Amino acid sequence: MPSVPQSPVSPAQTDGQERDGHPSRAARPRRRRLGGRIALGVLAIAVTIFVSLSIPRYLAFNPKVGRISPDEQPLFFPVLMTHILGATVAMVGCVFQVWPWLRRRHPRVHRVVGRAYVVAGVWPAATAAVVISVLWGFGPASALSDIVLASLWFTVTTFGFVNARRGRYAEHRRWMLRSFTLTISIIFNRLLGFPIGMILANQLDTTFGGDKHALELAVSASVTWLPWTLAFIFIEWWLDREQRHTVRETA
Repeated sequence: MPSVPQSPVSPAQTDGQERDGHPSRAARPRRRRLGGRIALGVLAIAVTIFVSLSIPRYLAFNPKVGRISPDEQPLFFPVLMTHILGATVAMVGCVFQVWPWLRRRHPRVHRVVGRAYVVAGVWPAATAAVVISVLWGFGPASALSDIVLASLWFTVTTFGFVNARRGRYAEHRRWMLRSFTLTISIIFNRLLGFPIGMILANQLDTTFGGDKHALELAVSASVTWLPWTLAFIFIEWWLDREQRHTVRETA
């Protein structure tokens, strides 16, 4: 009985592509690593630009740079600086914490930076944000957004920290990714602020009846609520998608 010739499979197809045209299991990790490196580079650049443009004016520790006069509220500037310095530590720290090479090759450095991220970064920054929002908030809608964001930031970071202490590293990673997303959501705040301001400014004489203060409150509320909620929805979607892919590939 004559043998049936088998369809040849090229090495390229075997290594990187299945017969149905989809990437093979061997190719997927390489593609994910490349995507991760690009994302890490973009994150590092974004954080560097943001910190370079936003933080230096506060480093002189001049109370006049705050929006509230130190003569009226002498405690405002110290609390503000606690938030700014803590948030800066958290933003810089999160870049190093999501760097896979550092985590694999230098786990001790990863742990030290992680503790600094939590203890010197998120915890003081989030606590100060709540105090500022409660005592000196700019409008009720903006203040409520900042309180919810800071409370959520503090909570997810604490869950991540506790899971690391208990050796539950998979759960630690998921909670800390949520924390990192909230940490960098301030960058989205700046990116969305300009277009939102422009859109609402065109409605000054219609929607807001010429009231500039009402316009400022609306812009502030939109800019404070929208970026971090969209960022948090995205990370939850991404984590759920990642979990489903993991279950499917191991099945």
